[in-house]
Amino acid sequence: MPLVLATLLSATMGYWSSGVHHVWWLAWLAPVPLLVVLPGVTAGRASLAAFSATVLAALNIVVAYPVLPAAVRAEIVGEIALASTLVFLAWRFVARRLGAAASIVAYPALATAAEFLGSLRSPHGSAGAVGYSQAAVLPLIQFASLAGVHGVSMLVSLGAAAIAEGWRRRGEPGARLTALMVAGVPLGLVLLYGTLRLREAPSAAPARIGLLADDRAIRLHRSDDSSRVLPLVRSYASRARDLAARGATIVVLPEKMIGVIPGDSSEVRRLLAEAARAGQLTLVAGINVMDSTAPRNRALVFGPDGREFLDYDKRHMVPGLEDEYRIGRGPGLLAGDGVGVAICKDMDFIPLGREYARAGTRLLLVPAWDFTTDAWMHSRMAIVRGVEGGFSVARSAAQGVLTLSDAYGRVVLEVPSGSAAATGLGNLVPGPGGTWFSRIGNWLAWGAVLAGILLLVAAARRRPAA
Repeated sequence: MPLVLATLLSATMGYWSSGVHHVWWLAWLAPVPLLVVLPGVTAGRASLAAFSATVLAALNIVVAYPVLPAAVRAEIVGEIALASTLVFLAWRFVARRLGAAASIVAYPALATAAEFLGSLRSPHGSAGAVGYSQAAVLPLIQFASLAGVHGVSMLVSLGAAAIAEGWRRRGEPGARLTALMVAGVPLGLVLLYGTLRLREAPSAAPARIGLLADDRAIRLHRSDDSSRVLPLVRSYASRARDLAARGATIVVLPEKMIGVIPGDSSEVRRLLAEAARAGQLTLVAGINVMDSTAPRNRALVFGPDGREFLDYDKRHMVPGLEDEYRIGRGPGLLAGDGVGVAICKDMDFIPLGREYARAGTRLLLVPAWDFTTDAWMHSRMAIVRGVEGGFSVARSAAQGVLTLSDAYGRVVLEVPSGSAAATGLGNLVPGPGGTWFSRIGNWLAWGAVLAGILLLVAAARRRPAA
């Protein structure tokens, strides 16, 4: 009965704190029931409990993405469950053979190592990282500027391991003190760092940025009917000029806002260029280039003089939905301005964010298209990229939220898209630029890999405790 209860508790808390859900404090508790009971049961029962809990928790992905092929969703859930089960079993092996301090350190090391190594090969990048659940905890999320989102995941796992070990060894003298020292000291230092970083003064003047998205237009993203597509472009252009009249100097439109066939390309560009020139805007528009040989998910950028000075093709596609699209190359940078352009799923990939930061990006403009239920999660992934790289993010998402966020993860503006056209306008200060993490990379995640290996080797040389 305790094992069944632990499985259900961990599954429930995992479901509501991971993936598309974001009850941040549950992420600190979700692994605790399993960490308490697994060392006391057989390996077979531990495997079954860990796998069951993780599958049940990962079902939020199945619910959130009905548009994805069933095979893709099953693969995602299966990979998550398998990786988590192996982590719990490896931790159990260490916990049964080594002391309390090693047990507390082993779980965050192994969990972070698995999360990080998985992100290196996943077509979904860092999606699913535990650290994203903490995006609203601003002092904590500042640690991403030093160690990335996997560093934040490691802290959450460290807290869970300390709670579990303190409970599991509650009858042993000094167990609580050990848990407090091993986990409490680093967590305290991180929160102190985060509090101080949030007090940094702005280093640049704010930009006035407008965001636009119309969910009703999404159905035309594959349309080749000029009589329907071109009026939509005119509507977007008109609303962009309205934002300019209200002071906007930059306007970002959503990903794939329309489908563009070769015969309409010149007219679409002319309408957008005219809007940028009339409003003295930098205008970013996401279009679906419907080329039969190689369709492209593209962002067009027009300057205040109406000149098109950047077209950027998305570099990371959604498996099962964009398999036929041509993959873009290189970062989209506006020369000399510290401004970059990326598209939606690009922001799920940590190396891409570091690439922009190293190129001097201080403000990133992101056309996007979400899946409604993942609006919070996907917007926060982009926000954390900004904390990692020291740049602010202006993101306009159809079927999601329109957000302006600074380089510290503070949400300056958030407007949900919906059945009516959504508009947002706000001031956003460009970030200070490169961070320790953007320069050094995943040093802590690689340290977790090494620590996990060393702990497993040490455990293998010991006999299990009685």
